[in-house]
Amino acid sequence: MKSIKILIFIILACLLASCARVYVPYTIQLQEEYNLTDEEIMQLQFYISDKVILEREIIDVDKRVSKEHRLKKIEDILVDQVVFRSLTPGVAVEILPYMLRIAFEQEGYLTFKSDGEPDVSYYLKSDRYGNEIKKKMLSYCFWFQLIEDEIFSTGLVTYNIDEYWVFYPESRPHLLVDEESLEKIKEQRRIVKGLRQDK
Repeated sequence: MKSIKILIFIILACLLASCARVYVPYTIQLQEEYNLTDEEIMQLQFYISDKVILEREIIDVDKRVSKEHRLKKIEDILVDQVVFRSLTPGVAVEILPYMLRIAFEQEGYLTFKSDGEPDVSYYLKSDRYGNEIKKKMLSYCFWFQLIEDEIFSTGLVTYNIDEYWVFYPESRPHLLVDEESLEKIKEQRRIVKGLRQDK
């Protein structure tokens, strides 16, 4: 009886393992390996590798803050927060040289950039960053000073029509694709064999 239970457990574990998705970093090398066209890239299912938080201070709460966003109060300042969890799915909405704009909801997108190295992932890129932005951030966002050592900012992005600070509490977010999505694109391709004249 015990050996039957163990056998059933092994079979179930194998079935679950075969159903698990395999995520791979999206790189120039992968793009070239699968010979992906712009049209095929737009059909791919992308995922963000790590958690990303967008935050902005709100002086007046208005109707533009959507239901999906989180509002939190820090010492009488209201903060609008947009959270992208690890493996949030997204789609490409614009393809630029060494850059992809990925939408994770109906409005707004995040920009991911390649540094040109074939095997390096497309990573999250802010619109604006530098020492001036960091000084502004430390003076403008007093609450950032409290968490500066625990969380890293990559600067500012425009998301929808508002400007947000970008934070990621884990490693630098990059793009992932699942192998199943790549295989589907491979299967959709049809090789034309051509026509020969009858002799």
